[in-house]
Amino acid sequence: MSSNELKNILDDLSKGSSDSVASATLFALRNDCTFPDVHQITVALYDIIDSFHLQRVKRGLIAEPLQQALALRGLASFMPFWLGRSVYTARMLSTLTSRWPIIREWLLFLGTDYVHKETIDRSMRILAKRAIVDFLGICRHDMLGDSLPMVLSSPGIVSLLFSMWDLETKDRHFSSCVQDDDIPGPPPIIRTPAIIDSWMCTFSETEGWNWHEILRPFNNDGAGIAATALDHLEHDLAQQPIDCDLIIWDIHLLTSLSVNNTIRIPLLMQHSMQKTAGVIATMVSQRPHSIKQRHLVAKAISYACWYIRAYVEDTDGLPWISEVLEAGLLPLLLAIEPWVRHLKDNNDEDWEPLWLLLSTIFPKYAIFRSVLKVMGRSIKALNAVKAADRPKPGGTMHKHWSTLETLVMTRLNLLETDDADEAHVDSCQSSKCNKSGAAGTFKRCAGCLHVHYCSKECQIYDWKQGGHQTYCRGIQARRAKGIMSRISNRDLRFLDRVIASDLSYHNERISKTAAIHAPGPAVVEIDYTCTPFRIGVGCTESLPVPDTCKCDRLMQQKWDTMVELARNSNTPGQKLLIRAFIPCGSAPKVKLQLIPIKRIIPGYDPSQDHDPAEASDTFDHLYSCAGISFTIVDHSYPVETLRLMNKEMDALTVEGKETTTDPAHSA
Repeated sequence: MSSNELKNILDDLSKGSSDSVASATLFALRNDCTFPDVHQITVALYDIIDSFHLQRVKRGLIAEPLQQALALRGLASFMPFWLGRSVYTARMLSTLTSRWPIIREWLLFLGTDYVHKETIDRSMRILAKRAIVDFLGICRHDMLGDSLPMVLSSPGIVSLLFSMWDLETKDRHFSSCVQDDDIPGPPPIIRTPAIIDSWMCTFSETEGWNWHEILRPFNNDGAGIAATALDHLEHDLAQQPIDCDLIIWDIHLLTSLSVNNTIRIPLLMQHSMQKTAGVIATMVSQRPHSIKQRHLVAKAISYACWYIRAYVEDTDGLPWISEVLEAGLLPLLLAIEPWVRHLKDNNDEDWEPLWLLLSTIFPKYAIFRSVLKVMGRSIKALNAVKAADRPKPGGTMHKHWSTLETLVMTRLNLLETDDADEAHVDSCQSSKCNKSGAAGTFKRCAGCLHVHYCSKECQIYDWKQGGHQTYCRGIQARRAKGIMSRISNRDLRFLDRVIASDLSYHNERISKTAAIHAPGPAVVEIDYTCTPFRIGVGCTESLPVPDTCKCDRLMQQKWDTMVELARNSNTPGQKLLIRAFIPCGSAPKVKLQLIPIKRIIPGYDPSQDHDPAEASDTFDHLYSCAGISFTIVDHSYPVETLRLMNKEMDALTVEGKETTTDPAHSA
C-alpha cells in the first residue's frame, strides 16, 4: 500500500503539483519510511529543482516557482534526520554534492528575482526567502563534513544568506520570528542567525573569513552590518517569551563580526556595549523553571560578559568603560552570582571575563575621575541595600568584588579635595625650550590636542625638528577612525592627584632610595595598567626608559630631555623623575613628570617656593601611542576557545623595585 502511495506522490510531483511536495515530505518523515523510499523522494525533489525547470521559470513558462521553493523546504525538513544516520550519510552527501551547482543557481535566482524584488507578491517573496534559509540550514549540519567548504566557497552564497539576515531587520514580515498562515508550507524551520553563527565558527576554525562576501550586501559598509547585528539583538530581546537560543546566537555573532576592525568600531559607536549590558539586565531577571532553560540563560549572560570584557578596553577604553558603568553594569554583575552554577561542569573559564571585569579591568580605570565617580555611586547604592543582595562571603564573587570595592572607596577620598581650579602645569614640548607654566599659559596643538607650546617658534621647531609631525598625524589618524578620544581636563587633574597621593604614601621608601643616588635624580616608575598597581624606585641607570611604543621614539626622546633637565638644574635640591603608565586600552599613555623631590615630603608647603627658577624644575608630558591599535580578543573566540592577549608587565626584578600590595594603595 505504501509503495502505491509513494508512486502516486512521485507522479504528482512530476506533473508540477505543489501539494505533492508536502505529501512527499511527510512520507519521508514517517517512522516506517525506508532509506530507498527517502532516496526516491530526494531524487524526485531534486529533479524539479534542475536547470530545465529554472529555464522555464526564467522564460515565463512557469508562472512562479512555488513548487521549487516548497521542494527546497521539503528537503530541509527531512535531510538532517537522514544525514544523522551514519549508514546513509555518504549517499545523501553524494547526491547533494552532485546537485549542488544547480541548487546554487536556484538559490541565487530566488534571492535576486523574488526575495529582493518588491514588485513580486509578498507571500511568494517570503516563501522564497524561507526556502533559501531552510535549505542553507542543512549546511550547518555536523554530518555535512567535506561538503561544507564547497558550499561556503561558492560565489554569492555567503553574501546571499547575509542579505536574508539583513532583510529581516528591514521588513519584519521576513523575520523568522513572524508566523504567517498565508505562506504555503510549514513555519520557518531554522533561524538565519543560527546558520550564520555556525558558518562564522567554521570561518574561524579554518581562518577563512570571507569578509568580501560578508560585507557585500552592506555595500562594504561596516556601520551597516553593525546596525543589522544590533537590530537583531534588540528585536530578539523584546520578544515575549524570550528565545534564549536567539540571544546566544546574536551575541556570539556580534562577537564574531567584531574581530573585523571595520565592523568593530561602528559596533562600539552604535552603543554595542550598552546594548550588551542590556542583555545581562534582561537575562538576570528571567525565572525559568527547567534546568535546560536556566543553562541557556547562564550561557547568554556568559557570552555577554565575554563581549564586554573583550572590547571594553578597545580604542582608549574610557568611552566604553563609562558607557557600561552608566548603563548600571556593576549591580548587574552582582546579580549574575546565582547564575554562575548553571553552566555545565561549573567551568570557571565561562566566567573568567566576569572576574576580570571586577578585579582587574574596572579597578585600574578608577584612576580616572569620570570613571571613579560612577563606580562610587554604584557601590554606595549597593552598600545601602540589604545584605542578601550583596556577594556571599567566602564566595568567588565576593573575593573579586572586594578588590574593586576597596580601591574605589579609597580613591573616593581624593575626590573630597576635588578642585576644578587646582594648580596644574603645562610644559612647552619643544626640545630647545622645555619651559613650564601654569595650565592655560601655553597654546595647545590643535591637531593632536595633547601637547603645548610657549610660542609659535617652538611649535614650528618641534614640528620640523622634534618629531611632532609624525606623532601628531598619527594621533589625528587614530581619532579620525574613531579609535582615540581625548581625556578631559578634569580627568587629567585627578590623574595628577592620584600620582601625588601614591608618591606621598611611599615617600619614605622613595626618600631612602633617592638618598643613595644623590645628588643625581631619583626615578619612580608607576604602572597603573595592572592590578594591583606596581611602583618601582631607582635611578636613571637602574630604571632606564623602557621600549613602550615601537611606532616612534618620541616618549624616549622626552624622557632623555627630562633626565638632562634634572641633571643640569640651576636650583638646589635633588630632582625626582616620574614615569606613570596609564591604562587607555589600545591607545596606551605614559605620564612623564619632573619635580623637586622635596614636594613629596610630608608637610611640604608650595607657598614657601619663592624662587622663580622653581618653574624650570617642573616638567609635565602626556604621551599617547600613535601606532596601530590592537585587540585583546583573537579570532578563536567564535569557537569558544578564546585566548586573551595578556600584556601585563612582568614582575619587577630591578634592585630597589618591589610590588605594592597594600590594597588601600593598589589599583
